[in-house]
Amino acid sequence: MIVSFIPMHVSNRALLIIYRLLAAFGVPRFIRRNHLRENCIRLEQTGWDFWHVPDAYIENQSEWKKVRFGVGRHLSMSYAGCEIIATYNAGKALGNPVSKRYMAELIEGYEARGAAIWGVFGVAPTAIAAYFRKNGFAVETADGADGRAVAGIARNHRVMIATAYNDRNDITAQIHTVCITKNREGKFVLHNAYHMDEKGRFCESRPYDTLQDAVANLSRREPKLIYLIGIM
Repeated sequence: MIVSFIPMHVSNRALLIIYRLLAAFGVPRFIRRNHLRENCIRLEQTGWDFWHVPDAYIENQSEWKKVRFGVGRHLSMSYAGCEIIATYNAGKALGNPVSKRYMAELIEGYEARGAAIWGVFGVAPTAIAAYFRKNGFAVETADGADGRAVAGIARNHRVMIATAYNDRNDITAQIHTVCITKNREGKFVLHNAYHMDEKGRFCESRPYDTLQDAVANLSRREPKLIYLIGIM
């Protein structure tokens, strides 16, 4: 079937090259500056508490419809901002001084370098690795099909970013990127993977024993790992 051709027959490496090509041209500067100004105002108006709570991460991407990212009337962080949210969450887990202003500037930075087709396809996963390297972090990456390299990152890193097909058999289910952290017991926790608590609020996932188990619960369908980044 056509919908299964890319996830089943296009290699992860080829997909990442395509993403880099799609991100070759940044969002025009005047749009980026307008978004930075608007997003600073809109983020100040939110009542979310994860900005101030040390161990709280962004889990509610679907509620970010008013925060701008990319070019197009319907584009927003809700539609295409998962890579940026994963970057924010990973930075927070690693001790970065995060804030509403930091998030607005992070969006503007990815619009300048990394937004695929001006944000229509989110952010190129390789741009995330480049961002952390540029900011002084040690970064290790792995093709999702390379089991040994993936296991090495899972073993040696407590903060990771994973990009995966939501459904290994259906490209129309799209691609999602999440931050994964290890808890004190060494188990893997997904952030911004649309898990909900008993009160219907978005929350982090339960801890999983292995990275493979965590990735398998990245969506409610049949996820397939494309790219893994370990950061320290």
